[in-house]
Amino acid sequence: MHKSRIYQALIILIAYSSIAANLFGQDKQIDSLKSLISTLPADSVKVESMLSLTQLYFGSDPEKAITIGYKAEKLGRKINYLKGAAYALKYVGIAYYYQGNYMESLGAWQKSLAVFDSIQDKVGVANIQSNIGAIYYNEGDYSSALDYYLRSLKTAEEIKDTLRIVTALTNIGAVYNDNPSTHDKALGYSLRALRLSEAIGEMDAVATTSINIGEIYLFRKQNAQALKYFQKSLDAMQGTDGTVYTMVSIAKVYTNEGDYDKALQYLEDALAMADQLNAVPNKAHAIIAKAEIYNLKKDTKRSIKLFKEAAALARSIRALKDLERAYSGLNGIYKGQKNFDSAYKYQQLLIHVKDSLYNIETDKLLSDQMFNFQMEKKQREIDLLKENQELIDQDLKKQKIIRNLVTAGFVSVIIFLVVVVFQKKRISKEKERSESLLLNILPYEIAEELKEQGKSDARDFDQVTVIFTDFKEFTGLSERMTAKELVEEINFYFMAFDKIVTKYKVEKIKTIGDAYMAAGGLPVPNKNSIKNVVMAAIEMQQVVVERQLNSGDQLSELFNMRIGIHTGPVVAGIVGVKKFQYDIWGDTVNTASRMESAGEVGKINVSETTYMQLKDCREFVFEHRGKVEAKGKGKLDMYFVDINPEFKA
Repeated sequence: MHKSRIYQALIILIAYSSIAANLFGQDKQIDSLKSLISTLPADSVKVESMLSLTQLYFGSDPEKAITIGYKAEKLGRKINYLKGAAYALKYVGIAYYYQGNYMESLGAWQKSLAVFDSIQDKVGVANIQSNIGAIYYNEGDYSSALDYYLRSLKTAEEIKDTLRIVTALTNIGAVYNDNPSTHDKALGYSLRALRLSEAIGEMDAVATTSINIGEIYLFRKQNAQALKYFQKSLDAMQGTDGTVYTMVSIAKVYTNEGDYDKALQYLEDALAMADQLNAVPNKAHAIIAKAEIYNLKKDTKRSIKLFKEAAALARSIRALKDLERAYSGLNGIYKGQKNFDSAYKYQQLLIHVKDSLYNIETDKLLSDQMFNFQMEKKQREIDLLKENQELIDQDLKKQKIIRNLVTAGFVSVIIFLVVVVFQKKRISKEKERSESLLLNILPYEIAEELKEQGKSDARDFDQVTVIFTDFKEFTGLSERMTAKELVEEINFYFMAFDKIVTKYKVEKIKTIGDAYMAAGGLPVPNKNSIKNVVMAAIEMQQVVVERQLNSGDQLSELFNMRIGIHTGPVVAGIVGVKKFQYDIWGDTVNTASRMESAGEVGKINVSETTYMQLKDCREFVFEHRGKVEAKGKGKLDMYFVDINPEFKA
């Protein structure tokens, strides 16, 4: 989540938890197995021995693992030992996965799934369904990934296999982890998986779920919590390729804290281990993290070199999320250098990758698939009730004397169950509705604090950027329009503004009549908040202009808007008891309001304080207005700001 997005550590290791944890110093075991295999007859014992040898080669020589795995599959089919053939194909897929060869890995696992299904080995089916989901996830196809993860969860629940349930829960959490709007769902699945993992002592699962939880806290800038879970992950997965990813994540924490030297040391260690384990996907991830640090250190020459190296590696293995980050990094550097030809090139490549990664139907598909999974689960319960009913009917034929009593009792139970299910669903729906309403009123962090502690204390923020919008001569407009027309027009603009502030992570504070108030930099401070507020303001003005151009209603042309922005300290907190409202106070708020009232229609008026923070930002152009009279403030330096024409594309 970088926007850059989080690159999730998937739980592939659980798929073959029987593999020895130590991938080093196994030459003696390899020699011993080779010698044994050469003496064995063509039977199931020989197949099992070949499978053991395949596992030993995963980290050190994946090509040999693939060769031996295919030989084991061939022998298994020849002697009709299909379970051995299925596991051989599974291990071949794992070896390809180690190489980053996802398409070959997918092919091997699909064949393995078919064999497991043919022999009705549901443990194997659940395992491979999960692995196939991981391939689709790495390629950015979240819809297909979630589909296979849900299939795996369904199969695992049928056979009550806790390990496979953990695997599926973790991977479903990983899908939701990629979207900040579904982080709460991701935490729910991941924390449930972590509890089950610790209960059964499955350290691979502990490692993976911990890192996924840590990634959410990293995105939220809760560095201490992130480091806690990353360390838990590192302790659990020492010696596997997952260690590489965890070390990169720890490096990100230190990057957030500005300790670049410590972050780079973790990345150097991660790259060394990636080379040792031939962990290609995690190597690309580590190189990108390294490039981003050198960019922060203003060493753009080295940063460009690393981004290009990572892009080439990511392209070779179709790691689209890493490719997106590499292109985004190169685009940003070249923009900063005013090398617009190169910036344009990488902007186009970035758009192409994003088109591959995202589509507007993704969220709908994720919801539909989860709904279908729940419906299938309910259908299984109904089928079970039907089976029970058939047994009861047979029994009733033999026991006519008590038929009416049993029937009455059964109906009562069914009614009771229906009522209970209905009540639970109603309560659940009301809870979700309450959660949604609360988040519409309060920021997520404040809402969580209120739920956990029953209160939320007011806080001081040193640097918050406040924005006010207001329509000129609104009172006159209200006299020329009907109440319905006025409300509909204002609602159109405010709905558009809500989407814009959400896009730029700016917190909407409130609306007062025709005025819209928002603030950047709270409740979670953000180093880009000032820039984000100005970008939001520019898009708000564009909404008004486009409305006037596209609307056939002449009244819409009368809606001309002023915007004012100021940056400074505020106090923020909840006011009210019966009706909560998150609000901010302080001179910064008053000054921002004065910036709006002293502005001009169609313009964005910013204070000198805001200008000083952004004057070196190449995305914007400023027009100094000189000292302008502000009510109650005297004469203040003010500036008009707009997007730099060079960046409009």
